[in-house]
Amino acid sequence: MFKPKKILVPTDFSSASKVAVQQAKDIAEQFDSELVIIHVKAKEAENLPLFFLDDSKLEEINRHLDEHIEHEMDKIKKDIFTGSTVKPTIRINHGNPYDEIIKTADTMACDLIVISSKGKSALDGFFFGSITEKVSRKAHCSVLISR
Repeated sequence: MFKPKKILVPTDFSSASKVAVQQAKDIAEQFDSELVIIHVKAKEAENLPLFFLDDSKLEEINRHLDEHIEHEMDKIKKDIFTGSTVKPTIRINHGNPYDEIIKTADTMACDLIVISSKGKSALDGFFFGSITEKVSRKAHCSVLISR
């Protein structure tokens, strides 16, 4: 029987990705596995046409984004992990989501990725679906796609 030692679960804070976090936690509890939650700040956001904003405004936007990410991670820990024996490691990476997910799984020697089939993008099936599809094809470990 497959008993994962370290599980990676990406989140974009959508309800679907929170289901994946819950499933990853359940698996981690069952097999006494380590759990890593990752959120990737997509590089594409930097390429938006924000030329009309000065550096201080861009820094303010990034600071608010970081605060939002921290708040959402705290909410996940409170809502899903209160009372659990699993204490997740939190990672915030910056870059291309599927690349960062795969690199993190490799560098942290994860043997399972639990990922949602869809995210919160307005183009759910296209944007996040393509991330899920790329992760499932390119990962060097097992991938569980949560629905």
